[in-house]
Amino acid sequence: MRYSNDGFLGLFALTIISIFILGSSTSSYTFRVGGKDGWVINPSEDYIHWPQRNRFHVNDSLYFKYKKGSDSVLVVNKDDYDSCNSNNPIQKMDEGDSLFTLDKPGPFFFISGNLENCQSGQKLIVVVLADTHEHSQSPSQPEAEAPIANWPSGPNSPVASPPKHSGSTSVRGLRVALVSLSVLVLRTWGGFALQQVGLV
Repeated sequence: MRYSNDGFLGLFALTIISIFILGSSTSSYTFRVGGKDGWVINPSEDYIHWPQRNRFHVNDSLYFKYKKGSDSVLVVNKDDYDSCNSNNPIQKMDEGDSLFTLDKPGPFFFISGNLENCQSGQKLIVVVLADTHEHSQSPSQPEAEAPIANWPSGPNSPVASPPKHSGSTSVRGLRVALVSLSVLVLRTWGGFALQQVGLV
């Protein structure tokens, strides 16, 4: 009898610990703009298709890899994006290897500070999805490259482009599954344990 109670308590404790660990998980990612090529004129995947295959959420970050003095990244409005106007940027990043945090839902417009580069296609639109709290989104297919755990991870270390993600929706879904499992364990093993000690 003692063995079945210990098994029940161990499984229940493991389930509760898993829920707390998942609850503390972060759902923000750092995306490397331009993939392995970085912020260049002709990346291996162009700046039109790259953002279309990713889902961006509030508090995600964009990592622009470029050499200081050879290029810059400007955050601009839509009109300045369309015309490659670098005269009135909302924000200018020109220190090389820049990190930009997506702090609100909606579109963000980025252009190269070099007019010729911008006119050659070195510009990017990223649309940040609104936080849906507990509303589910359809999960996306994982890709081969993983999200960045820490930025930067070391001198000259590569930064991977993260997979498309649906924010913390997958974490929430896993939490729901673990809670359901806990309820099932409590009903099954809890009832059995109560029968064993003569309370039912």
